[in-house]
Amino acid sequence: MPPVVVLEPWSPWPLAFPALVLVLGAVLAIAGRNIRWLREIGYVLVVLGPLSAFAMLGFLSGNWDQGQRRDALIAIGYEQPLFSGGEGIVGGTPGAIDFTAVRDGEQVSGQLQPLGDSRWAVVEGAKGSEE
Repeated sequence: MPPVVVLEPWSPWPLAFPALVLVLGAVLAIAGRNIRWLREIGYVLVVLGPLSAFAMLGFLSGNWDQGQRRDALIAIGYEQPLFSGGEGIVGGTPGAIDFTAVRDGEQVSGQLQPLGDSRWAVVEGAKGSEE
C-alpha cells in the first residue's frame, strides 16, 4: 500500500485585505463627493481592491499548494521534490499530480493521487495519464 499524505487546503483569509481596500475605496468615493482628490483616491482603491484579490487568489493558492506537496514528500523521506503537469480538475475533483524526487540517493518519479478528503496517495512509478 502506498504511503498516504494529508495536504491541508488553502485558507483564503488573506483576501480580506483587498476586501478592506475595496470598502475603504467606496467610503472615500462616497465621502469625497465634493472633494475631488478624495473621490479619485476612492475610485482608484475601488478598482485596485478586486484586481489585487484576483492576483492574490492565483498566486497565493498556488504557492500554498506547492509548499504543502513539497513538505509532505520531504516528511516521508523524499528529497528535492519537483512537480510537473498533472491532470488538473477531473469531474470536479483534483486529478493526479506528477512528481520527481530523490529517494535514497536515486531519482524516482511518481504521482500524488487524490483519495478524497485532503488525503493523497504517493505512488512511485506511476506514468501520468498514459496508463
